[in-house]
Amino acid sequence: MTTAVEEHPKVVAPAPEPSLAGYVAQFADVPSLLNAAEKTRDAGFKSFDCYVPFPVHGIDEAMGIKPSRLPFIVLGCAFAGATTAMALQYLTNAFDYQYIISGKPMFSIPADMPVTFELSVLFSAFGALLGMLALNNLPKFYNRIFFVDPFQKVTTDGFFLGIECEDPKFHKEDTAQFLKALNPVRVDECIDPNASTALPKLLAPLAIFLLIVGLIPLVLLARIRAMPKDVPRVEILTDMDFQPKLKSQRTSKMFTDGRGMRPIIAGTLARGDFYEDIPLSEGLEADASAEIDHSLLLPNAKNPDGTTVKLGDFAWVTEIPLDVNEELMARGEARYNIYCSVCHGKTGKGDGLVSQRAMALQKGTPGIGTWIKPITLYDQPIRDQAVGQIFNTITHGVRKMPGYASQIPVEDRWAIVLYVRALQKAGSATLDQLPEEEQKRLQADVQ
Repeated sequence: MTTAVEEHPKVVAPAPEPSLAGYVAQFADVPSLLNAAEKTRDAGFKSFDCYVPFPVHGIDEAMGIKPSRLPFIVLGCAFAGATTAMALQYLTNAFDYQYIISGKPMFSIPADMPVTFELSVLFSAFGALLGMLALNNLPKFYNRIFFVDPFQKVTTDGFFLGIECEDPKFHKEDTAQFLKALNPVRVDECIDPNASTALPKLLAPLAIFLLIVGLIPLVLLARIRAMPKDVPRVEILTDMDFQPKLKSQRTSKMFTDGRGMRPIIAGTLARGDFYEDIPLSEGLEADASAEIDHSLLLPNAKNPDGTTVKLGDFAWVTEIPLDVNEELMARGEARYNIYCSVCHGKTGKGDGLVSQRAMALQKGTPGIGTWIKPITLYDQPIRDQAVGQIFNTITHGVRKMPGYASQIPVEDRWAIVLYVRALQKAGSATLDQLPEEEQKRLQADVQ
């Protein structure tokens, strides 16, 4: 048994026919147009407009145009923006996520004004733009009056007045007679072609295809940023995250020796580093400096025969080449606590925080680590060193201790030497070297 399917003919909607959309009257000059606009206004027409190639003063009054409602829209948007900003700041700062910052109140109108002002301006700008578009019925792809042939002169020397058929007083014959009575150059019918506004069928799938293709790069970037990687992520806006620069103690292909840091050029000094006073700048006797190979003053230096250089054999100064006073002592104590105490300890026993931490780590991982506890500053070998040799140690370093010449000025290095001498004396003094009152106090504590 078969069933016959009745086929219905496809209903094709009739094509819309052109219709009258209004009348357009062309006038010879501005006075004629203003006179026509006043008469049109007085006749009770509401849906009409004037078209001129340049601004004409008084045309608004002639047409009876009321003040724009756009300022009230902008004002309302400004209040909405201010209210939104205040509510947002109260919700985030005083209600949802209270966080005390320098004892400041959770909610303060003066502190919230910058954000409030900015959001008010933002909302006002959007209100002005969108309000203007709405009041002018924009966007509009075309205007029916563009189909009137003489209207093309509106951008050069044409003055036009158009009345649309939507006006309540519009009548096909009476309106045409009314416009002709205004003494225009000509009156033309404005015909709406009522052309189909449907989009081409191919446009929708083409738009979807282009949208998908356009999203592919964004999806790939999002995937690269979201997946775990062992290399830096792709940065769309790198700002200053990755800068071409040379880091300290790193290699570089820029120089032939492969080093990023440049060594000091032999025979040169940085600006401000020149001292004519040899004892002050080097810690050596003035007469001995010229005869010494200064490379032997560096840490772990070797003699030509391969033996270790004995720094104690050089002609070091034995007196600090500065005025020794309380101010220099205080300066030395402050610089020592900043640069030296982290390893040598506050009292010079070699028990600084860095040393304690390194020793603890090394004890937990035997066989790993090469940390050596700093020597006690008031051990006899150190106390026997001349002040010039101690100054040289601070300047160039010794064993694994780095030199501090680039960080500590010459005068401050001597101040540290003075404070080290004070620590040595305090750490190695005998009872008979103490003041009599201090001796009695210590003896009383022992008993």
